[in-house]
Amino acid sequence: MSEAPENLDEYSAEGLLSAEAALVKAWAALENFHQDLVVVGGLAIHCHTRNKLHPRYRATSTLDVDFGITLAADAGMAAPAGFALSMAGFVENEEGRIYQETEHGKLFVDFLTEHPPHRSGSRNVSDLKTSVCPGIGRALLNPIVRDITGNDQFGEQRTFPIRFCNYGPLIVLKLNAFANRTSAKKAKDAYDILSLVHSCEEGPEVAVASFGEEKRAGNAGVESAIRALEEDFTNTESKGPVLAQGFYFGSLASKKEGARLREDCVTIARALLDS
Repeated sequence: MSEAPENLDEYSAEGLLSAEAALVKAWAALENFHQDLVVVGGLAIHCHTRNKLHPRYRATSTLDVDFGITLAADAGMAAPAGFALSMAGFVENEEGRIYQETEHGKLFVDFLTEHPPHRSGSRNVSDLKTSVCPGIGRALLNPIVRDITGNDQFGEQRTFPIRFCNYGPLIVLKLNAFANRTSAKKAKDAYDILSLVHSCEEGPEVAVASFGEEKRAGNAGVESAIRALEEDFTNTESKGPVLAQGFYFGSLASKKEGARLREDCVTIARALLDS
């Protein structure tokens, strides 16, 4: 399930439901680590945009779950997070990635951490292989808490207040993902940025202001995020707007629809740069 479709219409509703179910199950299993975790990635963007009334750009989808986690997540804990997930039925593959089997295939649960001054590589955190990602530290500081209902590891339905990455740190992370990626997921990253800001349920101005706070706070990923905006989003023919158009419309966009989406990407990029 981690093989990314090329456009939004290829994402199945069943895959998204599986990701949300895996999120609740993992969150329940990691009950002792909640203050050390935050949901990042596509699932966070989906939850920040799905309640927007009459959105021009509908909520993004996802096929996996991404967590930010602190380096000291297992300090004082009798059992590490990796063990807690294994007891809940999650499995580790040969590359160290955590997944669970679903009727649609393997659904991966990935972990990211910040380890300055390193900007890439991996680190073992609480018996989990985590990818080093600048900006996770800020993502953990001021999350947006949303109530999510699903079945825990024992099959009991529960509602959890789950910590989701705030808008500004999430934009930073997505811009860095876009800049560093070469796969088909790059187009989804471009659309995710457009969707998160334009369809933010609290309004685009709130998302833009949150990004401005990251610039002033010295988010470790903000310099490369700004560079990505300047190089790839400030012109309607730039890589970001063009890829976002292809991801959202596929080959079906009218000339007017495509131009409007690309213009919206540029407007958002300029607002973020000016924030």
